[in-house]
Amino acid sequence: MRDESSAGMPTVVRAACVGVILFAVFACAGWIYETAENVFTFGGVYLRASLMLPWCPIYGIGGLVIVCVMEPVRKRLARRVPLAAQVAVVCIGIYALTALVELAGSYVCEALMGYVPWDYSGAWLNFDGRIAPAYTLRFVVLGLVALYGVYPIVTKWVGRHGRAAVVVAVALVCLFVIDNVLEAAGVWARAKDALVPFGINYW
Repeated sequence: MRDESSAGMPTVVRAACVGVILFAVFACAGWIYETAENVFTFGGVYLRASLMLPWCPIYGIGGLVIVCVMEPVRKRLARRVPLAAQVAVVCIGIYALTALVELAGSYVCEALMGYVPWDYSGAWLNFDGRIAPAYTLRFVVLGLVALYGVYPIVTKWVGRHGRAAVVVAVALVCLFVIDNVLEAAGVWARAKDALVPFGINYW
């Protein structure tokens, strides 16, 4: 039986559910993207070491920023300009946003963890190894998928399954908090070391 819709759900609760679920989807997608890239680059399984569960928060934050900023822009452009021009403007916007998010994220990570989890020093026109055009262009593609694909699907699902959406959102928040607490306590460090003999490495 399908859950009741979110018609009676307060707007702020519905928006919060959409935001939390989008964050988790984008963060998990980023983890999958980086893991796959590492398999092709290093020839082995190298996972992000920041957390234990399969998500990279920087992708979740970046995805949310793109949706929050570019969705209103996309709607406004859709009423005024052809699709090709709309997509061109959106691409430029996503490029600028992802560059800013990654640059700001590098400084936040450096302040909190003492290092930047990525290094583009060898890339063309990189800025202090923190951002580089080639990598930002990749994120534009991911941003387009997030805006035109993932966002509408999640919004529609939350609209149709209000009660389930609240449960999922609360569960995701709890998992994220627990993951961060255990990482800060050093629990995951021992678990990660135990996985190395099985060919699973962290960086």
